Amino acid sequence: MKIISKDNFARENVADTLVAENVHDYYAKDIAEFLQSKHGGENASRYYEAVADDYKLWGGMAEFV
Repeated sequence: MKIISKDNFARENVADTLVAENVHDYYAKDIAEFLQSKHGGENASRYYEAVADDYKLWGGMAEFV
């Protein structure tokens, strides 16, 4: 699995970022929840999530150009 950070406010012009890849399923959700609890939150600019290995990162403005 991958751990990514996304824009917390769903703005299309902000790209996703890869935090870690090739993380075992057993640990991925816990790591994402830990990052969300320490660096995320209701008003934080980023949201951390565990996703499948085949997830394609959103490129932000590069997707529109």
